[in-house]
Amino acid sequence: MLQQFTTILMIARFFSGYKNSGKVLSWPDIGQFQNFRNIMDRDFSQYCCQGATYTSGYTDPGTGVSLFAVEFTPPESRGLPDIVFVPGLASVPDNFTGTLIGLTRYHKVHYVETREKSSASIKDSHRFSVAEVSSDLTGYLNARFMDDNRYVLVGYSLGATAIAESFRHLKSKPLSIVLIEPNGSFNFPWWSVILARGARYIFSFLKPFLKWYIMKFRVNTADDNEMYLMNCRILDAAEPRRLGLAIRDLKPYHIGDCLEGITVPVLVAGTSKDKFHSHDEALKISAGINNCTYTDLEDNTRSHSGEMAEIIIRFIKSPLPD
Repeated sequence: MLQQFTTILMIARFFSGYKNSGKVLSWPDIGQFQNFRNIMDRDFSQYCCQGATYTSGYTDPGTGVSLFAVEFTPPESRGLPDIVFVPGLASVPDNFTGTLIGLTRYHKVHYVETREKSSASIKDSHRFSVAEVSSDLTGYLNARFMDDNRYVLVGYSLGATAIAESFRHLKSKPLSIVLIEPNGSFNFPWWSVILARGARYIFSFLKPFLKWYIMKFRVNTADDNEMYLMNCRILDAAEPRRLGLAIRDLKPYHIGDCLEGITVPVLVAGTSKDKFHSHDEALKISAGINNCTYTDLEDNTRSHSGEMAEIIIRFIKSPLPD
């Protein structure tokens, strides 16, 4: 029922926007609308444990965008804190299957996709800096958890960085935070920033080259081949224009003083064999947070698996599977 209502709402918003703007609906716009329909019709049962249920729809964080979110409900209620799960840059649910299945056995999980993903409803004027991504997250959390701090924040990569930046603005603080492979900066190659300007026109031609470049120069395929496979899934699902703008907007970022303001227990998980993310940055971020625990998962197979879910569950002091 919720999915049907959300679909109707998105249809109304989609067409009312064109009515108010005086635009004529073109074939690319119809394609975008069909993309929303495909997202709403997608089956997310493969990402939760047996017996769990889910609802999906769009949420308004009050920043002018609409974010796609999936709410997984565990098979039985144990009164445990909710988990808000924020994936990384342009990432897809398939990259977190093992972790999500593990978490949804006992916890309600809110899987929230950030604005650069193709699922988000945005305007051409919207940008993709860390400040804007974290502002979306702040709006979502302040609306969803107004008087109840019975929730935990879990983020990967860009999602982890957005969590760190948003903490100071949260009205109701989480019980704890888990930052997995957090970014203190975004070290994109200089040439990628130049090519990103024409991403919407050349992305389909560049994609094979990008996969080859990542395999040869950015990923340790011998020890961490999962990182290569994850990037291939990301590239295959990416919305070219948004990804290009995100690369340009994220490139100047360097983490500031947000870490010292985090006042709840934090777990930072790094991957020392991962050449794509900076292990040194994860260590520095961990050192910059009071009451922080650091763990090394070594590679992305482990950091995106059921093992990561068990580590998260231990950290937030929930019962482990028998």
